[in-house]
Amino acid sequence: MSESRIHTVKVPNPFVEGRNCVYIIADDPVTMIDSGVATDRAYQELLSGLEEHGLKPDDIRRIIPTHKHIDHIGNAWRFQQRWGAEVMIHELELNSVTDVDPSGKLHASVVGRRLDEWNVPETARPSATEASRPRWEIESVDATPLVDGQRLPLGDGYIEVLHTPGHTIGSICLRFDRFLFSGDHVLPDISPNVGGGDIRSRDLLRRYLTSLRSTSEISRDNGLQVLPGHGNPLSSAATRCDELIRHHEQRLDEFVEILRRHGEQTVYELARRLFGEMRDFHVVLGCAEANAHLEFLIDQGRVSSSRGRYESI
Repeated sequence: MSESRIHTVKVPNPFVEGRNCVYIIADDPVTMIDSGVATDRAYQELLSGLEEHGLKPDDIRRIIPTHKHIDHIGNAWRFQQRWGAEVMIHELELNSVTDVDPSGKLHASVVGRRLDEWNVPETARPSATEASRPRWEIESVDATPLVDGQRLPLGDGYIEVLHTPGHTIGSICLRFDRFLFSGDHVLPDISPNVGGGDIRSRDLLRRYLTSLRSTSEISRDNGLQVLPGHGNPLSSAATRCDELIRHHEQRLDEFVEILRRHGEQTVYELARRLFGEMRDFHVVLGCAEANAHLEFLIDQGRVSSSRGRYESI
């Protein structure tokens, strides 16, 4: 498979990760990996990018989001409604595309419950408008569930589905020929948020570290080039995975040290000590990241909790 048959279209994204990398494998069936955020601007730039590569929107026959976030599933519905593209996503995130929440009200309700659990004071919480905005241009689709190890025919080869939970519970990487499409699982410049990316799920840090180790091994053994959901390609995932593992191990130690020095703390208090002042939705992301690490530390027997407060053991 020639690299020239893999096209990249970078579309705008309002979040901190920077532009989304949408990949198109121009084989049979023409397959799009991720689809950009659910805005008309992103969609129009995606169409323009396809045209630059000599492709029409009705050429896209299959769309595989690497995970359920709005900047990855966002425009899949348009291609299905208008041109009949098949949408495929990991089975644990199927309802994220078949039963979408464009107003954000359901998500805001879940966020509110979690902020209660983390003892976030009312004065620090994002407003109801902030917690649920913006109203995305998205509709539900019919979708096919994917499972770990599944192989999807493509030309004279196949795409292999690798379940890599952590950033979200159903995050996947896709292995094709000598390439690994990593979504947000492995990014070149930032560590993806663990906890806030899937606020309903628990035990995400353990899952993420396990996934990083397996991704590192696969990349090292097979010499795969990594094509991430944001940023530039990586010649190998192994070094970056090892860096991310060390980062989280150091952060775990930081949490324990904070508890030793300052005594009993809530999730919010710990997040403030680690990340400093947080505003708007960053309060949610920071607390969720802190909570994911505390869950892991409890499992390790290094931290205990009682009534929403944590202390070192």
